[in-house]
Amino acid sequence: MAGRRGKGEGSIYKRDDGVWVGAIDLGWVGGKRSRKVVNGRTRGDVVKKMMALQPVIAQGISPVSERLTVEAYLEQWLTTRIPGTITVRTEMLYAHVVRAYINPSLGKIRLAKLTPSDVARMLQDLEAKNYSPSTRRMARATLRRALRMAEQDGILARNSAAIAEGVKMDQREGRSFTSEQAKVFLTAVKDHRLEAAYVLTLALGLRRGEVLGLTWDDVEACEDTVVLNIRRQLVDDRDGIHLSDLKTVGSRRRLHLSPPLMELLEQRRVRQQAEELIRGPRWNNANDLIFTTSVGTPLNPDGFGKSVPKFCKEAGLGHWSIHELRHSCASLLIAQEVPLEVVAEQLGHASIRVTKDVYGHLMPSSRAKAAEAMRTVLFEDDVRANTQPSNGLATKLATNDVANSYSEPLTRDLVGRPGLDPGTLRLKVSCSSR
Repeated sequence: MAGRRGKGEGSIYKRDDGVWVGAIDLGWVGGKRSRKVVNGRTRGDVVKKMMALQPVIAQGISPVSERLTVEAYLEQWLTTRIPGTITVRTEMLYAHVVRAYINPSLGKIRLAKLTPSDVARMLQDLEAKNYSPSTRRMARATLRRALRMAEQDGILARNSAAIAEGVKMDQREGRSFTSEQAKVFLTAVKDHRLEAAYVLTLALGLRRGEVLGLTWDDVEACEDTVVLNIRRQLVDDRDGIHLSDLKTVGSRRRLHLSPPLMELLEQRRVRQQAEELIRGPRWNNANDLIFTTSVGTPLNPDGFGKSVPKFCKEAGLGHWSIHELRHSCASLLIAQEVPLEVVAEQLGHASIRVTKDVYGHLMPSSRAKAAEAMRTVLFEDDVRANTQPSNGLATKLATNDVANSYSEPLTRDLVGRPGLDPGTLRLKVSCSSR
């Protein structure tokens, strides 16, 4: 009597309809006996397919169904594999990239048949449709991540997106304000109820979600200065507008406030407490946010961001985005010869390499100093050291009851009219600390 077949051994038989079928035993998978079935017109076709599968099975890889398409696999990845492992906003980004950029080119291809050439063709198609290098790069990166999970699950032997040639990124030099333009912008937002938000964005290089996610608990008195703890951001995703913790250690940071910034925050606290007194029961600031609508609800990040170009155009500066305020902060710091590692920490970059890649072209004076230093060392020239004394910051931020000592009457002109704040039109849910 023949012995039991071992794992990987198969059987070949002919069905009544004339189709040859081969079955390979994969052993026990998930408590059930698993087999891989192939078919062909002739017995020889089946033998070839089974022989091709043997090396794959030997590596512990479970052959993927021949009918599983890239689109079907990616949909499964989006709905069952990544939820809970990344932020909701990132989930939404991946879903958009898959459905808008990847599926139109690769969705109908069977996953087992996907090749690096297919991925390269997808990138070429996107380029032909005038999509930017960053969009093409995101499409490849998203597919690469999804296929890496297929590798980990043992259903693919190789990651075609990782093998395919990457997208060449153009090193574009972003725009930034000159010191004169920055002062014009500060004049344009002066006396606006959210003046402090715009000034902090420019002076500290904050992202829009970071500045809108600030709470009064984030303002901390520390010895002879006041620091601002950047810990959370305000996001708008399918869960509504809510607070979310910053993802990386580098993005969570403590920034020192200069006296003018402390004074702006004091003024902001006065105005906010006046708004609360006037609005009465309509006031709703559950998370004690620094920057809110005139009734205390969180601002919409998109609406806040779109208000920056409006101010810039009215001031005669042309069109500038809110992200260019952040870029301007870095450029102005470098122009003042602030060390690059300090700039990286200020902006919350993951590493100084990111800062160098983006802003390295703004440091010609540093390179000149390096050349001068080597000339001094090698040729024994005298060096005159330039030292500048540093002044400690001593101003303390006002206490919570500053509104009680405010001398001007609390009128509606001070607090503004409700419903006219940037980005309030689409606000449907209250802020939460999720």
